Amino acid sequence: MSRLNSAVASLGSLILFTIRSSVCWHRLTEWGWGGRMSREKRESCLFSMSEKAYSGVLLPETAMLHDLIPNFDDEIAQMHVLAPTGWIMGFNLTYRGPEHLFNAYPDAWRAIYEDRNYFFGDPIAMWTMTHDGAARWSEVRIPDLRGVMQAARKFRLNHGVAISRKVAGKRSFLTLSHPDREFTDEEIALCRAKFQLWTDLVLNRAALTPAELDVLRCFRDGLGQADTATLLSIAESTVKQRAIKACSKLGAKSRTQAVAIAVARNYL
Repeated sequence: MSRLNSAVASLGSLILFTIRSSVCWHRLTEWGWGGRMSREKRESCLFSMSEKAYSGVLLPETAMLHDLIPNFDDEIAQMHVLAPTGWIMGFNLTYRGPEHLFNAYPDAWRAIYEDRNYFFGDPIAMWTMTHDGAARWSEVRIPDLRGVMQAARKFRLNHGVAISRKVAGKRSFLTLSHPDREFTDEEIALCRAKFQLWTDLVLNRAALTPAELDVLRCFRDGLGQADTATLLSIAESTVKQRAIKACSKLGAKSRTQAVAIAVARNYL
């Protein structure tokens, strides 16, 4: 009886999720978990995504993420190695879809996913929109009523991990696949750390504190460490520590680079 009640509850959650996701699905199928969208429409919505799996070529639509995530090319290359059969990440999911999206799943799988409306009933998609943290695909207990995972295996999407995080009330997700084995705990920890950094960079002003932003503004305006300390009524050592923390959070090697990154991302 407990199993029956659990199945009924899961089915109810799936139905509710499907209803609430109807508009979001329309956008997601256009933008990445299956879809093909005109350049004009993508540009008008200010979305960034890759339309070629494994190509390593960044299209103009990825420029925004390229600017927001340090060493973007190297980071993407590492993800391709970790997830050789494909992966996807989306940031700041709203009813209109994700603000930023990068899709490296095979084109053929994306086409089938769209044509069959697999988003409705995809247990992994549902998990990322209703949970925080990380889970291997094999650990997700949401019923696969439409056989999405079985269909995915035809494209060697046999194993995977889903990562989800909510920042400022809006959800971001990362899902990776592997053809031959489960992801190790170490790989999952690495992906979670990267994704947390990326969501901070893309959505949360790199988690910079107001005090750190004040120091960067002073540097932007041409003030040195002593003048910044005087203006903000703090010790020079405090200015130095805040500058060091800001550089670390932004992945900058110098104060000048930190200011340039912060200005480019409209943090200041």
